[in-house]
Amino acid sequence: MPGKTLQLFLKGIEGQTTIIRIDEDATIAALRKKVSEITHIKDDDLRVLYCSKELTAKDEYGKTQTLEDYNISDQANLFVVLRLLGGSETTEEQPKMYDSEVQLTDKPDMFTMDDEEGGQRAEMPCGHAISPESLTAFCRSLLSAGKYEFRCPYKKSADDPFCDHVWEFFTVKRLAVLTSEEQKEFETKVTENYLRKAVGIQECPKCESFCERKSKKDQRVICPICTRKKGKLYEFCWFCLKTWLTSDTKDCGNFGCTGKDPRLRIIENCPKKTVVEVPNCPAVRACPTCGLLIEHKEACKQMKCPCGQKFCFICLKKANSAGRYQCGVWNFKCIVAPVQTTIPGN
Repeated sequence: MPGKTLQLFLKGIEGQTTIIRIDEDATIAALRKKVSEITHIKDDDLRVLYCSKELTAKDEYGKTQTLEDYNISDQANLFVVLRLLGGSETTEEQPKMYDSEVQLTDKPDMFTMDDEEGGQRAEMPCGHAISPESLTAFCRSLLSAGKYEFRCPYKKSADDPFCDHVWEFFTVKRLAVLTSEEQKEFETKVTENYLRKAVGIQECPKCESFCERKSKKDQRVICPICTRKKGKLYEFCWFCLKTWLTSDTKDCGNFGCTGKDPRLRIIENCPKKTVVEVPNCPAVRACPTCGLLIEHKEACKQMKCPCGQKFCFICLKKANSAGRYQCGVWNFKCIVAPVQTTIPGN
């Protein structure tokens, strides 16, 4: 003879509560079958719980279990948990693997110090070892910091200078095993970072096209793309990057515009630092030949600009015709040149 019918509340599906009616003497297997029918989920793909206990059809000894075994009474609240299957796609990144033409090394990774035998580590042109993952992460950090060159950061000890060897992009691309998306990302950032720091490069404030002045003397300039699109002359101030408001050629009429090259503001406002024990040296200098802004990182005072010019970061003296620095070796103390007030090359 059937017992009393219980009304149970099932929660956990789509945020709703579903009522289940079942005989008080029913087995857990019968209850789970009802839950499966309600949820349209296979029994193996769900869990049913009551007061922190999972309801199983049989106990550890193989005995059939009933509602009474779990002390489930009328108006009890049950919870169902879906056991999800893995999807057909995975976002897990696959390890980067070198092709057969890359010669591996047993030297440790300069960042992780991993020296596992058979690991994916190659020597950079300067002889220091790195894995493709470490190389990708390091170069991406440089790009995020606005850099456009990849220089080896290896130091034998804390007191030694950085290796600072320049890694060409084609080397980075190959030994970092860049994907097509990563290559696009890197190429874009290298170019953008260089243009933002290169000689006389600005963005039109309207169309954001990269621009340079034909005459370095002009402050009032015309954007041909905006002029064509608008059907009328579009002029802006080269220094404050705002629409030109006056009929003058030197005063744009915009509040706060100093009429100075924005690179000069960077040089004037940059902090002072000690370079090879010489204090009060500006942290940013303009190349004495092309005007490219260069920030001193650490140690050596001898600089080589991408334009090819060698110079001393402290005294700003250019290397001689033979390419030799005129103020001594890399750690020789010399006299600090004043803060630059003009941009070379303009």
